[in-house]
Amino acid sequence: MSGKLLKNQKIKQRFGWIGAFCLLLIIPIKTTRWMDENLTSSLIVGIAPSFLGPAGLLFLIISNVSKLSHHVLIRVTWVVAAIAFGLETLQLIPRPGILAKVHYTFDWLDLIASGFSIGLAFLIAYLVLNQNRKDHKTPG
Repeated sequence: MSGKLLKNQKIKQRFGWIGAFCLLLIIPIKTTRWMDENLTSSLIVGIAPSFLGPAGLLFLIISNVSKLSHHVLIRVTWVVAAIAFGLETLQLIPRPGILAKVHYTFDWLDLIASGFSIGLAFLIAYLVLNQNRKDHKTPG
């Protein structure tokens, strides 16, 4: 197995761990928010899921071996942005029946956090992937 392929696998594995960590970190944040009413007013705790979710999703997608992960990074980033912004704006739709008791509300800060998260995750992935390409270019 070539060194380049092995290094690509290690980078993808690292992206997978980062993505999984970001997404799993949402669980204790949501649990803490649910258990401690004082934390619900905290800005950082309030936007943390919107910050961690899109970045985690982007890193998981580019770490995977699916068809989507083979697309250009910017295209995958646009797909993640569409999902993240779509989920945030879906909170504007009135919920009927039992779903009306779910307390999710639309917040502009969540949209901003999602956008910042996607941009930061894209920048990190771009820099790491480009550095990997530069390290393995053959002179000539």
